[in-house]
Amino acid sequence: MSGDNKTTQTQTSEPYKAAKPLLDKGMNDALSLYNNGGLVKPNTMSTVVPYAQQTTQGMNSIQQTANDALAPGGFSDQFKSIIGNGGFNDPQMQALDQTRSLATGSYDMNANPGFQDVLNQALDKSTYGVNQNAASMGRYGSGTHQGVMQQEQGNLASRMINDDYNRYLGRRDNANTQLFGMGQTGMDNMNPAYASMKAPGEDLMGIGSMYEDLMGRTMNDQLRITNEKQNLPLANIQALLAAAAGAGNYGTQTGTSQGPSNTFSNIAGGVLGLGSLL
Repeated sequence: MSGDNKTTQTQTSEPYKAAKPLLDKGMNDALSLYNNGGLVKPNTMSTVVPYAQQTTQGMNSIQQTANDALAPGGFSDQFKSIIGNGGFNDPQMQALDQTRSLATGSYDMNANPGFQDVLNQALDKSTYGVNQNAASMGRYGSGTHQGVMQQEQGNLASRMINDDYNRYLGRRDNANTQLFGMGQTGMDNMNPAYASMKAPGEDLMGIGSMYEDLMGRTMNDQLRITNEKQNLPLANIQALLAAAAGAGNYGTQTGTSQGPSNTFSNIAGGVLGLGSLL
């Protein structure tokens, strides 16, 4: 014959006697706060730092300057005109046109009034000298006199015109060299002119980015406050459970264990028990 043998164990764990009032008080206060919605409170204060007055003043100044530069005839238009002129402003364009005219033009003896004056004065002096010489020799007005006059003035004019032409060739060669350099200068001026033309718009974009940053921080702060409010019920429950967990594993714990049971084992147990009594 066999049967069941059950063993029940009971374990009681009590807090430190002086701590029990504190635990009771803490649990009651936590429950009271929970019931009144005050166990967890959301932080609804804004944490966004606004712009300082000096920052706003500087932003407004930059914005106004940029708007003035973008207005018709403003700073941006001037650099746009420079780009349209190949990288040159108006005074530079005038110098460029004059240099180009000299570099590509043909020689014109009458183009230089100063040279004409010098040539005329030289011819006058030559005429006076030949006349004086012919008069002293008693040949004034003769054919010889006229021949010498024509030859002298022709030689003088030829030399002076040839010299002036050679000077013109030098100026033209120099003008071509300058023209090449001016073209390179114009190309070099294009990039900074373009950057300067864009500068007002870039300033406005920078100001816009600052306002966008402020708006982004404000929206993130509003999102934080909204999340705290939405999570408030769950946070209260979690805080209440955390307070309850602070009481520890106190109370009564009961455990039951079961082992095998039969006639042989019962008789053996009785014999062992009798033996211990003897």
